[in-house]
Amino acid sequence: MKRKINWGILGCAKIAERSIIPAIRESRTGVTYGIASRDEKKARMWKDQYGFITVYPDYEAMLKAPQIDVVYIPLANHLHCEWAIKAARAGKHVMVEKPACLTSDEAKKMIDEAKKNKILLMEAFMYKYHPQTEKIIRIIKRGNIGDPLFFHSAFTFKYNNDPTNYRWDPKMGGGSLYDVGCYTISAARMIFELEPVSVYATARIDPKKKVDTSCSLILEFPKGKTAHLDCSFESQFQSYYEVVGPKGTVKAPRAFSQRMRSVSLETLKGDLFKVVDVPKVNQYAKMIETLNECIRHDKALPVKMEDILNNVKVLEAALKSIETGKPVKI
Repeated sequence: MKRKINWGILGCAKIAERSIIPAIRESRTGVTYGIASRDEKKARMWKDQYGFITVYPDYEAMLKAPQIDVVYIPLANHLHCEWAIKAARAGKHVMVEKPACLTSDEAKKMIDEAKKNKILLMEAFMYKYHPQTEKIIRIIKRGNIGDPLFFHSAFTFKYNNDPTNYRWDPKMGGGSLYDVGCYTISAARMIFELEPVSVYATARIDPKKKVDTSCSLILEFPKGKTAHLDCSFESQFQSYYEVVGPKGTVKAPRAFSQRMRSVSLETLKGDLFKVVDVPKVNQYAKMIETLNECIRHDKALPVKMEDILNNVKVLEAALKSIETGKPVKI
């Protein structure tokens, strides 16, 4: 397939409006083809505002449309698995918002359907496609900091918006761990290139909403490696990770949420401190372009689908640890 890739979006979510639609339009090979929403009036407004070619009356109609190549799913977390499976069975490639699902059983079902129907399944961890991620991995691979021993990360912000938002509903996959903690877990696994063997987690639970508003995790990895992670809906904004080795450290102060800013990496080796500037880039567009090219050239994704399963295993174990107050093996 050499033509441009037609994208369909399920629902008028803010993340789609703020990040994904501009990224598709910015990409060289993507087309904002179809939009479907429970609010048809809003969908038609988006069609005019963002240049969609057509509006579908419901989600099922979009999945049946032969013109759609890939479906983006930004629905509430508990709906990701259901619609990813329906899209796969309709023969559509899928990009699903993080977390891709809530349990390992859901992850297995999604991956099985993707393989059975020979479609690509991507979890929208956009930070992996930013050039700063490539630079950090290159620094580590070169041995500049030695073999990484410790990983520190925090993704936190104050969230007191719409009280009806799914983030406040445990049945819909709410809580800071699912919302932003998933990033820190993903990054730790990516940097160490290993899967954790145990997790110990503590959390502040909102007494009324019953979701975690803040959470801290300690992940134990093979070879004596450790990750210390924080996530929160109630603290000062942080979006960083730092990798510590015997020879030095490398830090990404804006690791996950750059918001179209130029960023800088920080390295420390002995007393030598350096700052490496990374020009402004749209990491969402980089992610979109990656999926487009894999579809167009019938290639596998650079991140295997099994990464979805491995990340959610840690999320499950962390929730169990919070509940029991004990470390949980993975």
